Amino acid sequence: MKKHVLLSISFCLYSYAAFSAQSWDNPAVLCPEEILPSGITCPDFSRVENPYTDYPDSMNKEEMNNWKNNKSADLRLCRNAEVLRREEVKTGSFSKATLESAWMVVDGGKQVKEKLAAIEAASSKLGIPPQVLIGAMKQESMLSSLGVSPDGGNYSCGMSQLNIQEWCLSMNKLPEAQRIALGWPAISCEADVLPTDLVKPFYDIAIKNLGTRPSYQLASEDFKGITPKDVISSFPNSNNQEKRFQAVASFVNNCQDISLSVQFKAQTLKALFDNFVPKALKEAELYSEGKTFPRTCKNAYSTKAYPLHTGWLLAVAMYNAGPQQAKLLSHYYQVKNNNYPAINPLGLIEALHWGGKWKKDTDFLLFKDQDGNKLTQRWFKSCIVQRHVARVIQHVTIPNESIAKSLDQEGCKLTGVPVYRQISSGVK
Repeated sequence: MKKHVLLSISFCLYSYAAFSAQSWDNPAVLCPEEILPSGITCPDFSRVENPYTDYPDSMNKEEMNNWKNNKSADLRLCRNAEVLRREEVKTGSFSKATLESAWMVVDGGKQVKEKLAAIEAASSKLGIPPQVLIGAMKQESMLSSLGVSPDGGNYSCGMSQLNIQEWCLSMNKLPEAQRIALGWPAISCEADVLPTDLVKPFYDIAIKNLGTRPSYQLASEDFKGITPKDVISSFPNSNNQEKRFQAVASFVNNCQDISLSVQFKAQTLKALFDNFVPKALKEAELYSEGKTFPRTCKNAYSTKAYPLHTGWLLAVAMYNAGPQQAKLLSHYYQVKNNNYPAINPLGLIEALHWGGKWKKDTDFLLFKDQDGNKLTQRWFKSCIVQRHVARVIQHVTIPNESIAKSLDQEGCKLTGVPVYRQISSGVK
């Protein structure tokens, strides 16, 4: 038997064992309020050797287990707050990456009531499971108010890490009075009008205003005082320069607003769900009349979709890597005439990772849509997107439980396709 067939069989055995063990109408996920810290007083980690793993000597085993199992979000915040404290006492104690991660966790634990209210309002209005929405934003920003960041020319901002085009689409849906109050002009969201790198001259000026703070802590105050003459000369030629300035100024001044950020992220995912998720996936994994998520949470579960609804997770994947992910999914499962088999979250991760056959001597995977049109995708994108979906699930999983894992065996590298992935047929 060929090696790639053996690999495929062994992987499917793992997958279906996991499928049968998981109840998707009642998966091992937290309530929304349990995913975020509650603000309880932290243990004293100042004397422990490793703030990420150790506990104070005064804490007994029962107390440790209580923190790990019932206060895990607060425990994580407390450990990262200790990292920031130690860095403040002795500069250079931790790497820049460690400090950025710690800051994101700690900042993500601020204004929790406002964040939860916005998340549950968006979930109720748009039908997106709150666990999927929270997991998606935790994967983007750890629910912190990240400042504007270049992100490969995308210039994303805030908890939801939306760029100006995505922001524009939701801004244009607001009532006129609210748009005016936020300084948003009547403007098209098309790329030739609002290219994402239009934010760059604003960003370059704001960076100079940062002082000693790191760039991920950019705030709206750092953009104050920027005038049209400071930036418009850097814009591509257009008849809309003044409106462009107004749009970018409004974006950088408001993109860290919690309510708007959550609302707009949910609307962006909803648009992908409505326009690109196959009907069969939309209509699967829904609670029947009189049924709902059985865990007792602070607020009633307000959507018919299962907490880890595969269609909504596919929308998250498409936000991360484009609508083509739906075609990769159908290729992997050899779907004809939109007759999809039953697919759950693990099956989605499986397809995103294994879908598409390697094109020899390249970094690309080859696959076809249901009409037989040939498509390609870089292995790096496939690797990252399956990892992204797995982590979205991991962010909302009950402590000490395991639902999903990333399937990459050698990490996600920008170039080169690992040997284990080269020998896959790319179909189930």
